[in-house]
Amino acid sequence: MFSVIFSRLDRRLATFIRVAGLALIVVSVVNGNHRPAGHGRGLIIALLLAACAIAWLWWTIRPTGDRLTPELWVMAGAGGLLCAAAPGSASSAFVFVAVAAAGIRVELREAARVAVLGTGALALGDLIYNDIGLALLAYTLGFAATMLAASNSRQSIERAEQAELLLAQSQRSHEEQLRATRLAESARIAREIHDVLAHALAGLTIQLEATTALIEQGADRDVLLARVRRAHELAREGLRETRLAVGALRGDTVSAPAGIESLVAEYRTEIDGPVELVIDGDRDRLAGPTGQAVLRVVQEALTNVRKHAPGAAVSVAVHAGVRTGEDIVVVVEDRPTAPSLASTATSLATSGGGYGLEGMRERARGLGGTVSAGATGDGWRVELRLPVPEPVSSAASAGEPS
Repeated sequence: MFSVIFSRLDRRLATFIRVAGLALIVVSVVNGNHRPAGHGRGLIIALLLAACAIAWLWWTIRPTGDRLTPELWVMAGAGGLLCAAAPGSASSAFVFVAVAAAGIRVELREAARVAVLGTGALALGDLIYNDIGLALLAYTLGFAATMLAASNSRQSIERAEQAELLLAQSQRSHEEQLRATRLAESARIAREIHDVLAHALAGLTIQLEATTALIEQGADRDVLLARVRRAHELAREGLRETRLAVGALRGDTVSAPAGIESLVAEYRTEIDGPVELVIDGDRDRLAGPTGQAVLRVVQEALTNVRKHAPGAAVSVAVHAGVRTGEDIVVVVEDRPTAPSLASTATSLATSGGGYGLEGMRERARGLGGTVSAGATGDGWRVELRLPVPEPVSSAASAGEPS
């Protein structure tokens, strides 16, 4: 609101200054040694003054624009002749204003034509009336200086506008980066929560499915209580895993090998099926984001086995490697051995939304690795490949405070 008011005041003030300046020029010409009249030199002065005044008023009310308009040519040409016809007056202001306006509107080479016209008109008037003499040189230098000053002002304005444009673009770029960062963080949180909840709820569902089947078969009370207690344990473990996931999001350290061993032990207890686990190589490589990705991929793969092939024999192999440039490879394979549990697989298989595999791929891509998943005969295989994270340099470690 205030900017609008100030802009209106600026326009009104500029209009007032221009009209007042025209009035002063007219007064100086009317009161000069050679005044407007109805004949001879006075008539020429009157006509030239009228032409300059009309052009000046048109320049006052006309938008600035970015090109040379007729009123500037009229002020330059008629003003130069008037300056020679009425020496001693302020009529040269018409030429100075035209040259300055041209220098602000257009490039220096194009604006120079207005200055040349004003100088030529002044020289022609000097030839006719022979009243200026050496003042012609001074006027010419003045026109040139005015043109250069206006051109410099124009370039300064353009640089300021470009700086504002670059600032606006950098602000938009920064906002886009922040938006992308927020989206990436949201996706990361979604992956963590999905992996944890899918794992915990899948195990809990299996227990409830088994408990329901035992109830329908009239199983013993102690057997049912054992199943219910196991379901409670799974719920508590799900809450614990959720807290660990939140801690990982905050940057807490997670031991991937220990987490994988816990997942396999849990699966073995819950499914009561054959599970093989191999972790070899340098376990120190399974730390930070890399270890977190390995842990979550194994967790998601075991969850998918629970959902789609309960009771299957599973092998989990984590090869951390020891040699430089050797990738970290994780392979999880299952081989169905219990067709009788097909009904459980069907009820669980429809519970997902297909986000698990995509989440594993996103994790791998974020660390420069890959995930492949597909059928192998009657089973399923998931393979994760990750580059080994760059070790902290000894120089950097030496520089850290002890």
